[in-house]
Amino acid sequence: MKYTVGDKILLLHSKEEGTVLDIINDKMVMVEVGGTKFPVYLDQIDFPYFHRFTQKQAPLPPKRTPGEEIKREKPQPKVNKPERGVFLTMLPVWSHDGWDDVVDTLKFHLLNETNRAYTYRFEIWLNNTLFLELKQEIPAQQHIYLADLNFDQLNDKARFEFKFTPKEADLSLAPQLDKTWKIKAKQLFQQLEKVREEGKATIEYELFLKYPQRQETDSFGFTPQEKKKLNTLTDVRQLKSPERLDARYEIDLHIERLADNWKSLSNLEMLAIQLNEFQHYIDLAITQRLHSMIVIHGVGSGKLRDEIHDILKTIPEVKFFVNQYHPFYGYGATEIFFK
Repeated sequence: MKYTVGDKILLLHSKEEGTVLDIINDKMVMVEVGGTKFPVYLDQIDFPYFHRFTQKQAPLPPKRTPGEEIKREKPQPKVNKPERGVFLTMLPVWSHDGWDDVVDTLKFHLLNETNRAYTYRFEIWLNNTLFLELKQEIPAQQHIYLADLNFDQLNDKARFEFKFTPKEADLSLAPQLDKTWKIKAKQLFQQLEKVREEGKATIEYELFLKYPQRQETDSFGFTPQEKKKLNTLTDVRQLKSPERLDARYEIDLHIERLADNWKSLSNLEMLAIQLNEFQHYIDLAITQRLHSMIVIHGVGSGKLRDEIHDILKTIPEVKFFVNQYHPFYGYGATEIFFK
């Protein structure tokens, strides 16, 4: 017999618990449930323990997010680190060609070891063609990945251009800082050899130690220092060139006609080249006694036109000049008349 008198049982149809009072035969027993006595077949009851186990499972622990079991650290107050400046770093990736260790790839990072965040525009030029352009932010005291270059690409006149701007507006600082870095093959090979000998990982190139202060500029954006440099670049003693001996009635000062590498020049350098060209041909016009000449300077911002007019006001041989609408040149040319 499965059950004995006094066993606790469970009615399967009602899930009520009771007690065995008597054994009637091998198929039935007398039970008491809730104070009521009645006979039941053995297949209508069961021991209550399995039912209790399946219905009353221990509660599962609450779900935890990854890392919640790790003790949280108290936030540390920010401490300004010593400022070194902003650097371009180069990590050479070496491989073995069977004879010697050679560099396959160069990985470039920007390292900001100042306490100021910057936005920057980054360009890589290969053979005077734009290869890569990025515009990102770099936080204070952080470094950021820029790009990879195959070692063979260094033969393509690789040039890196940076334009930095403080992330937070500060009127005491320059609105923008331009930096250019060009790869010099001989210097690079010497640095790579030194890195390998000393067991170092990277090569550093300084971009700037301290972001410059704002300088007063004229209406065209040139500082007094740049204006002084322009005067030096256009010094009359530097203008004479034996290659250009004939005066011209019309001269075109568009920079793309005067310099093949004009895209890589600064505004100041382009202006200096244009003014040198103008000064040379007006000297020839005066020497060879031309009655008049036309200077095509374009419209643009008006900086080149104004510089030309300022020069003309100082030349005693100039009778007068006009910059008015012309059917061929519009307002982009000045006609000069000599005495």
